[in-house]
Amino acid sequence: MDTTPAGTPALLRTLNARAVLDVLGTGAQVARPDVVSATGLSKTTVAQTLRALEATGVVTEAGLDRDRRGPAATLYRVDPDYAFGLGIDVARDRVRVALVDVTGAIRARAERRDVKPTTTARARAAAELARACVNDVAARLPESTAVEVTRAVAAVPLIVGADQRTIRRVPGYEKGGTDLVEALEDSLGCPVSLENDLNLAALAEQRDGVAAGVRSFAVLGLGDGFGAGLVLDGKLHRGFAGGAGEVSFLPHPARALGSEALGASSLAVLAKEHGLPDDVTVKQLVDRAEHGDGASNDALDEVAERIGVVAASVALVVEPELFVLTNQAARAPIADRVKRFLAEKIAVLPIQVVSSELTCDAVVVGAARSASDALRDEVFRSAAAHPASGEAEAADEREEAAS
Repeated sequence: MDTTPAGTPALLRTLNARAVLDVLGTGAQVARPDVVSATGLSKTTVAQTLRALEATGVVTEAGLDRDRRGPAATLYRVDPDYAFGLGIDVARDRVRVALVDVTGAIRARAERRDVKPTTTARARAAAELARACVNDVAARLPESTAVEVTRAVAAVPLIVGADQRTIRRVPGYEKGGTDLVEALEDSLGCPVSLENDLNLAALAEQRDGVAAGVRSFAVLGLGDGFGAGLVLDGKLHRGFAGGAGEVSFLPHPARALGSEALGASSLAVLAKEHGLPDDVTVKQLVDRAEHGDGASNDALDEVAERIGVVAASVALVVEPELFVLTNQAARAPIADRVKRFLAEKIAVLPIQVVSSELTCDAVVVGAARSASDALRDEVFRSAAAHPASGEAEAADEREEAAS
C-alpha cells in the first residue's frame, strides 16, 4: 500500500518559513493576520515563524496597520538588502553578470566581451564584473549596509553533472572537470553552482517569461550552439547525469547518425554550401537575411527546418504544451520559418511555438533567479534552526491536544 512519508520537524519548519516568506513577497508590507489567511497556518505558527525570520534579519517590522478594524496590526516586510547573489552567463567569448537580492530583484548588471576562452580569464572577468555591480549598488545604499555576494550560479553552454560542479567531458567540446567552478569560487570568494545555459533559460521563461503558468514546455535556443531546456510537470528536467536537452545531436534526415544537426561546426558547413563565409555567426546570418541577402535567407530555410525536425522529435517523446524559441531563434527570420515549416510539414503534431520576450537575457536572468533561490534556501534553513520555530511547533501540538 502506498503511504505518504511524514515530514521531519526541521522540514516542516522550513516549509513554514518558505510559506511565510513567499507571502511577504518582494518587499510589500504585510500584516500578520494577512499572513495567517494567505498561508492557512495557525496564528501561533505564523507568529513564531516571523520571529525566527526576524532573527535571521531577512524580515523586519515596518510599522503598524491602523486602518484595519480592531487593534493595530504589526506590518512586516522582507529586507531586500539582507543578502545578494550573482547570476553569471559564461558564453564562448563573453561573460555577463547580474547582481540579485533575496527577493529575486536584479539590482545591477555588467558585461564584458572578447574574454579569452580559458577558465582563468572567465573567472577573472566574472569577479571584475561582480565588483562593478557591488560598487554600483553600494553607492545607492546607506554606508552601514554591506553588499556582499554570498552565492553564485554560473550558466555554461555545456553539460553539467548532477553535482552542479563538474562539466562532463564530451567529444568536440571543452575539457571537462571542475576547473571552472573552482576558478570562479576562488575569484568570487563564495560558493558557486554550475548549470547548463538552456536549463536556466527555461527557468527564466517559467518565472518571468512566456511560459509562466505552463506545466510542461521546451525552450529551444540557437546562438553559438543549439540546445534545449525542458520543464516537465512544472519541474526542470536535467536527466540522470545532466545531459537532457542536448538536442543538437538528435538523428536528422539525410545526416549521419551522431552528427551535429545545428551548432558551430554544422553552421560553418551550411554557410559554405550557400556561398557564405564559413565563420559567419547565427546573428550575422539573421542580420544579413533581414537586409534581404538571398544566400542567407536560403541558409535560414535549412536552419529552420532542422529546428522544426528537432521540435517534432521532442514532441513525439514528451509532447510539451509549448515550445519557446530563444536567443537568435526567437528573431522573426528564424521563428517565422520554424512556425511555417511545422504548420506545412508536421501539422498532425500538436506543436505550439512562441518566441521568447526575454531573448538574450533569458540565461542571465535564469542564473540570477537561481542564485536568489539559493539565498532564500539558506534563510529557510536558518529560520528552521531557530528556537522560535520549535516553540511554534510545540504550541501547535498543545493547541491540538486541548481541542
